[in-house]
Amino acid sequence: MQLPLAGELTAHNITFRYEGAERAALHDVSISVAPGERLALVGPTGAGKSTLAKLLSRLYDPTTGHVSFDDVDLRVASLQSLRERVVVVPQEGFLFGGTIRDNIRIARPGATDDDVARALTAIGVLQRFEEFPDGLDTEVRERGSRLSAGERQLVSLARAALVDPSVLVLDEATSNLDPGTEAVVEGALERLMEGRTVIVVAHRLSTVRRADRIAVIDHARLVELGTHDELIARGGRYAALAEAWARSQPAPGGVAG
Repeated sequence: MQLPLAGELTAHNITFRYEGAERAALHDVSISVAPGERLALVGPTGAGKSTLAKLLSRLYDPTTGHVSFDDVDLRVASLQSLRERVVVVPQEGFLFGGTIRDNIRIARPGATDDDVARALTAIGVLQRFEEFPDGLDTEVRERGSRLSAGERQLVSLARAALVDPSVLVLDEATSNLDPGTEAVVEGALERLMEGRTVIVVAHRLSTVRRADRIAVIDHARLVELGTHDELIARGGRYAALAEAWARSQPAPGGVAG
């Protein structure tokens, strides 16, 4: 079944237990993300936020409950339409042997050279790669060793732009970058997120504050949901987490400890 082009992404009472685990990694979570909304998932390490992101993008299926997109259960959707509507950008982009162009085209094998160029233009980095000695035909070498961490992540973002999805799921895509490319990647990411539904597993206060709503996951449960100001005023888990982040940052927008 084909997924609609746009819609609300909803988790319906989902619980997930990893094989062999005694406890559920996520327990009875229900949440909806509106079209065009940015939702940040925060919480302690191991709380279940990355698991929720994986379930919302159907990298896993829930043990109980289900996830829908515009009321269509993701389990009945064709894999092709699912990967066209929902794209996951990991912390570190994985590159294969081949050229920059080849690595971008992996996301849509039938894409033309012009399509690849348009994807790079959409995130504002075409010129950067065209300035390489061999341009987009530059060999990236094994695991992308010829490129910096930031350049590898730009390739990941270009892949996502080539697919042009409705939903982006980000596992803090700017957390492992070299200082020389961090600003470029953040700018490309902002352009990519524009007009899309975004779910981000957030490790920075600056990222969280830009979200429309924040979901706090703790001990496998959704314990708080609201805007930054609402959750700060509530004085609960998020307020404590935000205070700890603020103390640990060497400068505004720095990486949380």
